[in-house]
Amino acid sequence: MPRSRTKVLVLGGGYVGLYVTWTLEKHTEVDLDITVVEPRAYMTYQPLLPEVAGGHVEPRNVTVDLRQAFSHATVVRGAVTGLDSAARVVTVRTIDGDERRLDYDHVVIGMGAITRVFPTPGLAERGIGFKTIEEAVATRNQVLENVARAAGTTDEAERRKYLTFVFIGGGYTGVEALSELSDLSKKAIAAQPALRGEQPRWVLIEALDRIAPEVGPELSAWSLGELRSRGIEVKLKTTMKSCEDDVARLSDGEEIPFGMIVWTAGVKPNPVLDDTDLPRGPKGHVVANERLQVVREDGSWVRGVWAAGDIAQIPDPTKQQQPAFYPPNAQNALRQAVLLGESIPKAIRRRRPRRYVHYTLGTVASYGVLKGAANIHGILLKNTWAWLAHRSYHLLAMPTTDRKIRILSGWVADALGRTDLTPTDDFEDPRHDFREAAE
Repeated sequence: MPRSRTKVLVLGGGYVGLYVTWTLEKHTEVDLDITVVEPRAYMTYQPLLPEVAGGHVEPRNVTVDLRQAFSHATVVRGAVTGLDSAARVVTVRTIDGDERRLDYDHVVIGMGAITRVFPTPGLAERGIGFKTIEEAVATRNQVLENVARAAGTTDEAERRKYLTFVFIGGGYTGVEALSELSDLSKKAIAAQPALRGEQPRWVLIEALDRIAPEVGPELSAWSLGELRSRGIEVKLKTTMKSCEDDVARLSDGEEIPFGMIVWTAGVKPNPVLDDTDLPRGPKGHVVANERLQVVREDGSWVRGVWAAGDIAQIPDPTKQQQPAFYPPNAQNALRQAVLLGESIPKAIRRRRPRRYVHYTLGTVASYGVLKGAANIHGILLKNTWAWLAHRSYHLLAMPTTDRKIRILSGWVADALGRTDLTPTDDFEDPRHDFREAAE
C-alpha cells in the first residue's frame, strides 16, 4: 500500500505562515500535505505600513498573495474557531460561512497578535489602530480629508479641531506612523491657500517615561527631542481617560478636541487561542519551549503542535536575567518560522529539532524622509544614515523579488516627483455614486 502523506496545518498567513510553508515545500524528502488557513488572501509586511501612510509605498506592494506564493500548499480562506489537540482536529469557518473540520499530524500556531485595546469610553467609536493595510490607508485618507475640511470652514474652533491629531502609544511603530502622517499633514496644508500660516497639532500620549524604547535609552531620549523639535507635543507618564464627543480627556486634566485619534498602544496574542485547549502563559500566549514545541506545565510536548511568532511565548536563553522571552517582532517571527519549517520534517523522521537561539540584530526606525534612529549591534545611527539603514534592511527583508522591485521603483519615483496628496477615501465605499444614481 502507498504510504499516507503527513498532514501539516499552518494556522495564519503572516510571517510565520509564509516562511514555514516556504521552508516545508523545500523538503521533498518527506511527503507532506500542507494546508494554510488564513482569513485574508495575502500576507502583509507590517514594518512598511508607516511608509504606506506617508504615501511612499503603494499598499499592494507590501503584500504577498498567498496562493501565488506557494508551489503546492493549499490555502483555505477562513478563521480558526477551535482546536482539539487530543483529537488533532481544527475547526475553521470559511469566508463563505461554512464550518470545516481539518485533521492534522502536525499543526503550526502562527495567528500572530491583534491590537491591544483598553475599555476606554469612546475609543471603539472614534479610534483606529495601525496594524493593517486598511488602517494605514484610512489614517492617510483621514489626514487629507481633515485638511480639506479645515480649508473649507471659517469656524476657527472647527478648523483647529480638524487639524488636531492624537496618537496613543509611543512605541517605535507609533512614532514612525505619527512622523510620516505629521509630514503628510504639513505638505497637505501647504497646498491649501486657505490654510496659509496654519500649523497642524500632533499630540503623542505615552504612559511610560520615554518613547521608542526599542531603540535603546540613548536613542529613545534623542527621538523624544527630535519629535519635539518638529513641533510634536509628547506627553509622557500620561494616559487617556476617555475620547467621547471627539474630545480626548487626559489623566493630567487636559482636554483636547481632535479630528483623528490613532491607537498604537501595543498588541496582545490573537484571542482565537481562547477556543483551543492549548497551554497559555500569564499574558495569554501559547507556551512553547526552545524547540518551538507547544508544551504543558510539566514540560511535556503537546504532540504535533508547534508555535512561533507574536502568538507564542518562547524562552530566550541569550538574556542574563531569567526567565526571559523573545519579543514579538518580525525579526524573530521570520527566523522562528524558518527553523520550524526545518523542525517538522526532522520530527517526522524522528530526529531532534534544533533549539531557537537568536541574538538581536538591533532596531531600525524611520521618522520620515531622511529622518530616523537605528541601533545595529550597538552602533547608534541618527537621521540620514538611520533612514538609509531602515530602508535597506526592509527592502532586503521584504518577501519576493517582485515586491522588492516595485517598492524600490516606487521610492525612486517618490524621490523624483512631487508628493502625492491624492486621497483614496472613495475606495472605501465604491458603490456610493451608483446608489445615488439608483435613488
